[in-house]
Amino acid sequence: MKRAHAPGWYIKRAGYYLFLTVVALTSIFPVYFSVISSLKTDRNVFLHPFTPSAIPLFENYPRAIQTGNIGASFINTVFVTVAAVAITVFVSAMASYIFARFIFRPKKLLYTYFIAGMMVPIQIIIIPMSYNLGQLGLFDNYAVLVLLFTAFQIPMTVFIIYGFMTSMPVEIEEAAVIDGASLAGVFLRIVVPLSAAGITSASIFNFINIWNNLLFPLVFIHSRSKQLISISLQAFFAERSSDYGGVMAAIVISILPPIAAYIALQEKVEKGLTAGAVKG
Repeated sequence: MKRAHAPGWYIKRAGYYLFLTVVALTSIFPVYFSVISSLKTDRNVFLHPFTPSAIPLFENYPRAIQTGNIGASFINTVFVTVAAVAITVFVSAMASYIFARFIFRPKKLLYTYFIAGMMVPIQIIIIPMSYNLGQLGLFDNYAVLVLLFTAFQIPMTVFIIYGFMTSMPVEIEEAAVIDGASLAGVFLRIVVPLSAAGITSASIFNFINIWNNLLFPLVFIHSRSKQLISISLQAFFAERSSDYGGVMAAIVISILPPIAAYIALQEKVEKGLTAGAVKG
């Protein structure tokens, strides 16, 4: 027989679902607004901001690609983001494995040093960093941009992957060593596959942070041919005119990769975030 709940229980559940509904609508609304606005004229964007257009204006998308150089900047952003994420995850996975499995005297100090990077705002060091790179003539350089992204993403990535690796049983690695596996073999063939959920979670967060970054491309990339997509969106705003339909179309194009990546890997992301919180 099903047990009846007190009235307070139903009130709490209703409040819980109401809160989740508000959060979901708040998250979905910017995407909805961008999509419907990308199919309107500038006039309709302001006259009917929250309702879809009766006649969709798909011409905004070709204009966005042409005016904002979205096609080239999209490819540039994919290249920089994928390179930075790959290097960040590889370096962070090795560092996390050392912190999780090896015992040495300055271990806690080094780990604290890595994690402390999350507390350093980019804005504090952007001026001296841009001055030094300018003196060295390293502007408009993708290699430098990738290394900058990597340096600032490593602390959070180590934090996520380390928490996941410490929850893994060490007996599997010990068995592999007994069977003759080298340290590199244990790391590449056992630790990395078992840490796939945590590594995927960190990769998604890194992908989104790097893809949406505006400050680094704005300061360190000056050539139009090398611009990233976050900078190309500025091309739709002039001193005396603005193309709101075009910029909304460009925004929709720019948000597709992060959304698609998260949807495709959502299960691994959720697993990676929860697995590191459980020991054994």
